[in-house]
Amino acid sequence: MLKVALDSCLGQTFQDFEVVISDDSPDTRTEELVRCLSANQPIRYVRNVPGLGQATNVNQLFNLVEGEFLVLLHDDDFLAPTALEEMLRPLEENPTVVASFGKDYLAKHDGTILGAESELLNQLYWKTDDRANRAQRSVWSVLVAQFPGSGYMVRTAAAQRTLYRADPDVGEACDADFGYRLAELGEFFFVAGYTHVYRCNQESISSRGLRVLLGKMYFLLQSLTVPRDLEGVRHTRLRQLAPVAVNGCLLASARGAALKILLGTNYPWRKQFVKGVIQLGLVFAPLAVTGMVIKLNSQRRGLAAGERLHYTPREGEGLSSASASSAR
Repeated sequence: MLKVALDSCLGQTFQDFEVVISDDSPDTRTEELVRCLSANQPIRYVRNVPGLGQATNVNQLFNLVEGEFLVLLHDDDFLAPTALEEMLRPLEENPTVVASFGKDYLAKHDGTILGAESELLNQLYWKTDDRANRAQRSVWSVLVAQFPGSGYMVRTAAAQRTLYRADPDVGEACDADFGYRLAELGEFFFVAGYTHVYRCNQESISSRGLRVLLGKMYFLLQSLTVPRDLEGVRHTRLRQLAPVAVNGCLLASARGAALKILLGTNYPWRKQFVKGVIQLGLVFAPLAVTGMVIKLNSQRRGLAAGERLHYTPREGEGLSSASASSAR
């Protein structure tokens, strides 16, 4: 999959960039792949032994970049051919814009584009034509999850100033946490075209780790300082997240955190009373029973709507960055 990601970088219509790879994988396959690449652009490769972990790995990548702008790309995703060209333009033309992004294609594990699902995905994430080709209010963008976790272009100085947080309270939600804090530095720009392809599979979507991640996201979002006129937007987002976040807390053995969500003002008791009662019972059930009930319920119902809506990209083994600059 990394080969596809790299080929999508090297095949861009905009060609003045370098590729930087920070590799956390446990074997040498990525290194061997990079050695065999033939490219017009410079490629810098760093292998981390031992692995740095997602947050520190991304921070290393950010700090290695020399161009004025960078694109963070997870190893199992890839870029549309005009992505760099389309995302670079608004950053060069608008000094108040700190990051840009476009629409996402959703693809199967084999790379097959899912057209109808992609359209639905962009509607759910507020990436619609009526909002395209203009700056977005950045705090609103992160609150509604419009800003993506991969495939965006950002000013290198802003990325290096913000960085990922390797904090236990953040955990695997470091992509979202980065977006929350980046929003403090300027506007985001949403371009009209498709720029990024997100590859998913059922195993990654239904994983235990996803629910744990969403549990972390809930409390990050709750602690975020937002303008008064966006408090309603945050409250809506927290209500959407709450039931799935409770499951994440329970799976992480954070029963106190799960109880705090259930007894807080954001849990949608009117709409999900039965589920809330079951989850309240699971807070006091043996751990083995809790895990079994959550797993069986997930298998029976499939991926919950809240999890589809709030899913973020996975941690990649090899992270790459296309460092784009109008004059390298």
